[in-house]
Amino acid sequence: MPLSLFRRPRSIRAKATISLLIIAALGLGATVTAHRAIRRLETKITIIESFYELNQKILETRRYEKNFLLYGSPRDLREALTYLGTIREAIGPVAAFLATTGKAIPLGHETELAEYQDLLQQISVISAAEVPEEQMAHLKEALRSSGQALTAKILDMDATARAQVEREARGYYLMSLAGIGINALASLALAMLLVRWITRPLTAIREGAAKIGGGELTAIPIAPPISDSEEGEELAHTLNQMLGALAAKQEQLIQSAKLAVIGRVTAGIAHEINNPLNNISLTAEVLLDDLPNLACAERLDMVRDILVQADRAREVVRHLLDFSRACKPSAWETVDLAVLAGRANTLLRNQVKIAQLTTALILPEEPVAIAGNPNQLEQVVVNILLNAIQASPPGGTVIVTVGADHERGQAWLTVDDQGPGIPETAQQRLFEPFFTTKSEGTGLGLSVSFAIVREHHGEITATTRAEGGSRFTITLPLKLS
Repeated sequence: MPLSLFRRPRSIRAKATISLLIIAALGLGATVTAHRAIRRLETKITIIESFYELNQKILETRRYEKNFLLYGSPRDLREALTYLGTIREAIGPVAAFLATTGKAIPLGHETELAEYQDLLQQISVISAAEVPEEQMAHLKEALRSSGQALTAKILDMDATARAQVEREARGYYLMSLAGIGINALASLALAMLLVRWITRPLTAIREGAAKIGGGELTAIPIAPPISDSEEGEELAHTLNQMLGALAAKQEQLIQSAKLAVIGRVTAGIAHEINNPLNNISLTAEVLLDDLPNLACAERLDMVRDILVQADRAREVVRHLLDFSRACKPSAWETVDLAVLAGRANTLLRNQVKIAQLTTALILPEEPVAIAGNPNQLEQVVVNILLNAIQASPPGGTVIVTVGADHERGQAWLTVDDQGPGIPETAQQRLFEPFFTTKSEGTGLGLSVSFAIVREHHGEITATTRAEGGSRFTITLPLKLS
């Protein structure tokens, strides 16, 4: 593993590798600790087994001793001496083994063992000769006492060893529990730290993507914690490129929808321009035919009328050009929503005449200031107002209302028509691209309007009124002074 990996790694792969190494080290440490504890317990179990075997040999020797004392068989005496030798052989390794553990149990058995062996040998020698019964009885009693003392000594050694083993085993058990608890807490803390270490860049990107999904079409900043991860930085760059492409496509879609609206209002605009052009043409013909016979004041009036009609046509063309001109989404300024509604109504006034309708503007006395792109917001109002005009029957009225709720910090605009309302089947899809309930149309107007309003941190809704007709409501945040 290269050391450079541990010097503020920026790759998720490196972080994951380090995390796995740390987890593996913790697991290895726990395994080594458990292995050492098991080995020590095995050692203690070996001690217990050795004492158990020693006890068995002592008991077997005492059994032959009792048989000799009861029946006086020399064979039992020889067997007792033989087992006594095996006891000596067994005690030696046990004592040596205890010494290697560092906690040797004091045996102190040599005196009893030597005395017991000496008595067995004495009785074995004199049992073949004629000795007084009183002397033999005395030796047998001494042998019995010595055997009891040796047995008691070995049993005491066994009890001492077992008690010590139990204490150490209990200590190992508590130690293992403490180790497991400490390891679990350390692993949990480490896991939380590692997860946060690895996922912080991804979380920052997810939050940035959520803002984009919420309508904030701003680039994700390449700053910590995103810049702390190579993959996070690459992903953020990719998302920002996609966002730039999306903004460009959205602007193209807005322009396409705007051109579609212009196409639908062309008839009204043409009529709006033809009227002043006809007046200019008629006035110019009169001047041309009767110029010598006209008084100077009449000539000046006709020239003024020509200029007025030319200004009227120029105003219509300028308004149309302003509406169709592309504008960057970032070019926001203070916009009066009431003035915007009036301009949209002016742009469509001949469309209203052609449809044999009337419009009613209900506007507040004070300005309703919002922040946004005036061209795009005007396009939204024109789209909604044009839909209301097309939906209303001849002789109907389209009502445009603008207001402000200062407590909530919201501005609102409603457009009410007297059409058939919105079918329930179309409610959910009304703002989808290319969806339309009309026989003619691109189906882009409402979807583009929805996107523009969302980009301005607002909402647009459509409902069918109880008294008939549809109501479109646009809600936008008021600009803070």
